Amino acid sequence: MVVFDAYGTLWNIQGIEEAVAAVLGRTRSASVLELWRKKQLEYAWLRTLMDRYEPFREVTRDALSYTLKVSGLQVTEEEQTHLLDAWNHPAPFPDASWLLPRLSSQQRIILSNGDAAMLEAGLRHSGLQNQLDGILSVDLAGRYKPHPAAYRLVLEQLGAAREDVVFVSSNGWDIAGASHFGFRTIWVNRGRGPIEELSVKPWKTVSSLSDIASIGEM
Repeated sequence: MVVFDAYGTLWNIQGIEEAVAAVLGRTRSASVLELWRKKQLEYAWLRTLMDRYEPFREVTRDALSYTLKVSGLQVTEEEQTHLLDAWNHPAPFPDASWLLPRLSSQQRIILSNGDAAMLEAGLRHSGLQNQLDGILSVDLAGRYKPHPAAYRLVLEQLGAAREDVVFVSSNGWDIAGASHFGFRTIWVNRGRGPIEELSVKPWKTVSSLSDIASIGEM
């Protein structure tokens, strides 16, 4: 079984920058998206630590509100909705569209912090719905990755054995969490950055999803 993260791994979130640029202008779009994404993840982790779970769309909304305030920006309610809806329309990475059909002998699953509605919308828009065998949202656990309860969903919901799961993500923190949980992990290190210093290492490191096709031990 191969389990994939979604945002940043199968789906290119930089496409969301187009929606930000349409509302706020091209000169601010990159910096606004960077802070928005940072606060989105930070709020997800803080809510897990605080035991105050909310679905990812609400976390994303709160992160956007903070980002706009700290950036000194104001938008209408309609513009805010447009920005939030951009997360429902991700573009697939070309190497994702290439790889997934080549793993058809494996069960291919998404495990994401996104809520179910976001993930289903993303699948439809990205055109990957026929190349995956299911989606798991951390909604079912009420904990965000990298909490162990999020990764445990793969075992509980799909009946998989821990040692039979290969987990794929482009996010170093996600790879650290899945490795700590006991999955064999493949880090898609698109940016060729250093490994996170969290006392765990990925099973394999690749520079693109396409490289996974040549890994024989899966």
